[in-house]
Amino acid sequence: MVAYWRQAGLSYIRYSAICARVLRAAMKPQFKVEALKNAETSVKVTKLKIA
Repeated sequence: MVAYWRQAGLSYIRYSAICARVLRAAMKPQFKVEALKNAETSVKVTKLKIA
């Protein structure tokens, strides 16, 4: 059995992003601000030293 998001031609990452966006849009205003702050992504890059 194939997941319905796969049948629709979506990757899991795209599917989960759509779900998260819909969930944040449905939240009450007092919770939405905190959820939008947490939705921002950040990346930390670390260079490894090879001995």
